[in-house]
Amino acid sequence: MKITIAINGEGWGHLSRARALAEILNKSNEITFRAPLHVRDELAKTFPGARIKLIPCFSFEQRGFSIDYIKTITSNAGLLFSSFRAHADIARELREEGSQMVLSDFEPFTSRAAKIVGIPVLQLNHPGIVSRTFGFSPAHIASRIVSRYMMGHSDRTLICSFFGGDVGPIIREELRSKKVVSGDYFVVYQKKMYADILEPVLEKIGRERFRVFPDARFDYAEALAGSAGLIAPAGHQSISEALALGKPVLAIPVLGQFEQELNARKLRQSGFGDWCRFDDLPARLPKFIESASGYEKSIQNYVQSTKSGKTGEWICTDDTYRAAYLVECFMHECARRPEWKRTRIISPLMAAR
Repeated sequence: MKITIAINGEGWGHLSRARALAEILNKSNEITFRAPLHVRDELAKTFPGARIKLIPCFSFEQRGFSIDYIKTITSNAGLLFSSFRAHADIARELREEGSQMVLSDFEPFTSRAAKIVGIPVLQLNHPGIVSRTFGFSPAHIASRIVSRYMMGHSDRTLICSFFGGDVGPIIREELRSKKVVSGDYFVVYQKKMYADILEPVLEKIGRERFRVFPDARFDYAEALAGSAGLIAPAGHQSISEALALGKPVLAIPVLGQFEQELNARKLRQSGFGDWCRFDDLPARLPKFIESASGYEKSIQNYVQSTKSGKTGEWICTDDTYRAAYLVECFMHECARRPEWKRTRIISPLMAAR
């Protein structure tokens, strides 16, 4: 089957999930990727010779450790208002390529384009988890509005999450293939803007106890598999990858990004790790390190209980192959669902051509 995989470019989690699924799906299907420019090289490295078509993407703007909503809106407004042309252009390309299905990870342009020309769309992502929660904070309301737009025009939606999802963690082959051992160091994943706060804290505790990424000199997957735990922003993919390897996590959510705050709260509730704000890191990091072995034991005990037949709220094991199976089920169902192939004129530009 000719599959188009569309990837959101905000954060690396979307790319990691799409890559993990493509590693399985490309064995028996013909795949074309649609992704923003800044992830093209990483895709090309993993899938040499793959067809990669560029698409635009929305992005968050930060001010310090918080989301700057005004700047985010103004910086993305032009793209939003010109999106009809992108929909029309992508729709024509999808038709010319003979695409038979779109698998989208929170990517809005390709899914809308697909419905213009009657191509079935499966939406598989994590950020949509916010649509399954209730709350009235401004950040929550904003996240639900964004989620509704980003996931619009799909025929089916699957949520990937270690809590409350349809499937659990989806992880890359390079992580799955590593030997997992309990090391005496912690992996730290940091953005450049956070280094001024993080580095003094790490130095005070003992820099030799940490392996800081990104660092092109070292293998992140190997380091995580051999670590005692992960300290990272509260993106779902980094949390779920660590949990799938049995590693506890200290998550640091961006203030105002509701999905990350939700991930952090659920992580603490699970007993598999904890979270803190950046301002609290000097006090909270030593406590997390002291408690890491206890969190690791909680993960092990929970995994053993699920193997014995008990069910629970959390999924903290590798669920990649089940996710790929559900994608393949969607493929087969496409033939029995003619309504998924109905064209929709949702773009004035397309209607005019």
